[in-house]
Amino acid sequence: MKSLILTVLYLAKDTLHRWMARVSSPLARVLVVFSLTLAALCGMGSYAISAKIVKDKIMARGGDTIVISTSASTEQPHAYPSRQELQQLVGCESYILQSCGSAQGEDGRIVPIYSFDFGRLAQFQPLLNDGGAPTILISHNTKQRVGPTTVTLRRESYTVGAKKLPKQHLLNRLIHQRALIVPPHHLPQTDNNTVSHTILLKLNNFRTAEDIRRVEQYFTNFLRLDGNQFHIISAAPIMDELEDALNKQLQCRLAFCLGISVIVGILLTALAGIEYRQNEYIYTLMKSFGIRPILLVAAFITENLILVGASAAAALAVFMEAQSYIVLNLLKLGNYSITLPEIMTELQLIAATLLACVFISAIPVLFAANRDIGRVLK
Repeated sequence: MKSLILTVLYLAKDTLHRWMARVSSPLARVLVVFSLTLAALCGMGSYAISAKIVKDKIMARGGDTIVISTSASTEQPHAYPSRQELQQLVGCESYILQSCGSAQGEDGRIVPIYSFDFGRLAQFQPLLNDGGAPTILISHNTKQRVGPTTVTLRRESYTVGAKKLPKQHLLNRLIHQRALIVPPHHLPQTDNNTVSHTILLKLNNFRTAEDIRRVEQYFTNFLRLDGNQFHIISAAPIMDELEDALNKQLQCRLAFCLGISVIVGILLTALAGIEYRQNEYIYTLMKSFGIRPILLVAAFITENLILVGASAAAALAVFMEAQSYIVLNLLKLGNYSITLPEIMTELQLIAATLLACVFISAIPVLFAANRDIGRVLK
């Protein structure tokens, strides 16, 4: 055990001595690995940032929202899942509104009318005027005034209050300008034999198209059992195309990492072979004293692991600190930034290629370390 410790200390001292005697050798490895890793992070990080930009735009346009339109005969009962049931079963925030025709605003434009079930009264109560009176809800994106307004329904005029929806409220996805929300006990009479509902869903933990399809499948089964006609609108097709494009980019990322590994591998292999041959006589003497060749190979692997690991870590630190400038000015992708979890796949790919380079570079040293002692010392 003592001899092993002394051997390791001697090899560490020898490595430091070689670094000090020939600074260009470790410096070349550090600079090459640092620059190539930083270039790889910039290139491969652009894929992650591009995907993030596209996903953000999809989310801003309702990518995590599902709109289901249903219609059925008034003779059939309509029993939709409650808000709590949908939270537990499919992980969605939900609004279910019944279409009740339309009224005419004082500006002459059509105002859609919606109502809701008594079971969702507590959900809609904060949106209504005092006392739960009918209320015009104005989309956050419009500039219409908030206050009492007059609507005409069946040639009769009514004055109702108006409220603006909060910026992030889910109903903004359905109400494009304004809509009149009528509580069930104020529901206007209709002669229609069919009743239409709009189910508005927002996924709580939305990541992939599969999350959307899981919710779609649940409502497809539910509505088919009730015999309702329905139509589903979601971002699942767009998400499928995005995920397909990202999967195809994987080939480019693999080719990029392969090119880096070839350059780094050639450099490390050449330097390892040169340095071993320059110190081959000393290492052969150590072998003659009983030191195993595997320790010599392990010393070169450890040396390259330290240099490559430190260089890659430095490149990652520089990229994370300077990514805003790189993304905005070099990649021209806008004012975006990414976190380590968002590029973890890229980091693992780069780390795997660099690790492979370190072990491949030890192959010439492995063969040289197992040469016959007599041929070296003669």
